[in-house]
Amino acid sequence: MKKVFYILTIFLLTINVQAQNEKSEFIGTYGDMILANGEFGGTELELKADGTFRLRTTDYVYPQTFKDYTNEGKWILKDGEVILNPDLQRREPTVNIIEKQIGLKDSIEIKVNHYIELYENQNLIEKQKTEFELLTLYFNKRRKYKHLTREWLKEGSCAWAPQIRNRVNLDSTNTFRIAKKDIEKIGIYTYGFTDFIELETENKNSDYYEIDVVIPIDKERMPRNKKVIIKGNRAYFYEIKGKVSKSLNNLWKKTA
Repeated sequence: MKKVFYILTIFLLTINVQAQNEKSEFIGTYGDMILANGEFGGTELELKADGTFRLRTTDYVYPQTFKDYTNEGKWILKDGEVILNPDLQRREPTVNIIEKQIGLKDSIEIKVNHYIELYENQNLIEKQKTEFELLTLYFNKRRKYKHLTREWLKEGSCAWAPQIRNRVNLDSTNTFRIAKKDIEKIGIYTYGFTDFIELETENKNSDYYEIDVVIPIDKERMPRNKKVIIKGNRAYFYEIKGKVSKSLNNLWKKTA
């Protein structure tokens, strides 16, 4: 019995050493902007030997604010990929549509309600109705879209910002009308989404649609089950449609 226990102990220790050796090549500090003093200025990710990390990055929900957040947590290596906070489930936005017939003859009325669910230390602390800055809707097909925005939102504030086409400026009621048509599905996209959420309608005779959009946000912007692909001295961190993309800017590993 003692011999079996000894062999099992050696086996487990060997596995642990191998795992530590695999992780060792990933340990270090990665960033996407090197300042004159040699420090990273933009996103900075430090993977520590004790299985913890420190991350500083721009707000992933509202990147247009250019506000930075710093977080710490745990990381693991799984199938060659680094995962930050693997035990935290990602928060996903939800959309609900209410349909009515209100007797409009040649038009359809659309109303959008935008809510933020704010979490702190894993607890929901507040849900409030907020004024969104930019929200895109399409009807049946993506090319039939409208950008819902505000009068105060100016185009050309950034040199690379594209012109906002098919723009509809909303007032505080968040209501507008479109020409009468059969609507089979509505697609919605705004800040906090990784892609369009598409919902099918129930009654082709409806002439009023009220859309509730709920965005769950961690106050501290904690990364949740966030993958990082590391190849050599490059770390691929940024995402398209919720998946890490190697086509985007990468983080460089800091050398001593």
